[in-house]
Amino acid sequence: MHANNFHLIRFLAAVLVIYGHSYPLSGRSNFDYLQVLSGGLFPSAHMGVCIFFSISGYLISMSLVRSTNYVRFIWKRFIRIIPGLIAAIFVTIFLIGPLATTLSLQDYFGTPETYRYFRTIKLFPVYPDTLPGVFENLPVTGINGSLWTLAYEVSCYGALLGAHIVLRNKTKYLVLALFVMLWCSFLYWREALEMNPVTLRLIHLDLGHFLNFGMYFLAGSVIYFFQNYIPYKGRWALALLAAQLLVFWCSSVKGYFPLAAGGLVRYLLVPYVILYLGFKKGWLNRFGNFGDVSYGLYIYAFPIQQLVVMYFLPEMISVSKMFIYSLLLTLPLGWLSWKLVEEPALKLKTL
Repeated sequence: MHANNFHLIRFLAAVLVIYGHSYPLSGRSNFDYLQVLSGGLFPSAHMGVCIFFSISGYLISMSLVRSTNYVRFIWKRFIRIIPGLIAAIFVTIFLIGPLATTLSLQDYFGTPETYRYFRTIKLFPVYPDTLPGVFENLPVTGINGSLWTLAYEVSCYGALLGAHIVLRNKTKYLVLALFVMLWCSFLYWREALEMNPVTLRLIHLDLGHFLNFGMYFLAGSVIYFFQNYIPYKGRWALALLAAQLLVFWCSSVKGYFPLAAGGLVRYLLVPYVILYLGFKKGWLNRFGNFGDVSYGLYIYAFPIQQLVVMYFLPEMISVSKMFIYSLLLTLPLGWLSWKLVEEPALKLKTL
């Protein structure tokens, strides 16, 4: 039996992503119900991704410290991400593509553009998110709009590894210093990068997204490195939630400061609450006994949702139907991804 709730929390995070994507993919606004209710502070899909980064910050830091060498650490990260991704890309090209394309199968498989989609395996932009004749008439024309965050996740791994190679046991102090510095300057760099986006050279990632996701990763990492000084207490979680509500009220109702200031509390609230709940002992720990379908849900849900929208055209499918149908159709793929690809790959960790 697993002694934590991380499998369950990652599953719920993937479900949040599916729910959040149901709005724009079905031709509605990008603003989902949770986002509207929270004044824009908690968009469902985005928060699902931030939950993943918060957990990753903790677990990847632990993996790095416990790895006997850096090659083994890199290998473990590789087999956790790449085999599942490769399988998803094959399924997308050879199953989803033929089901969705407006071209004949001869034309679809006869054009080089179809096979350019294999470039997605390299994770880092610029890679294609199109297949010939596939989803071209839908509200959103992308094939798999969830995969772009994987490059940011891997970049966080690389940054942490690089810091550890240089600083070794002092890495935790750099992680803490970076988090504090970025947290204190949040309102400045957020506004500056929104007005003037910056693309990082070589890896071609947006700096604003990298810092935003990186803050959750750093927070999880800080909690790991300084866990002896950070107790998991329900009253601390409630205090952070109260602080979030207070900041929201002061900004949205009273106008004392920008609504974006809520992000300052969110960077503390989300990682702490997620890890607090993650380590709670109880019967929910058994959820992990069924396997970890969260990654499979994440990498397959978007194209499945696109198929659902395509099937219901020209009618506009309701968000509730979109969400339920997509989740039910993606769950078997997530489980198959775990049982046939991810779990066997993880057995190679010790090689």
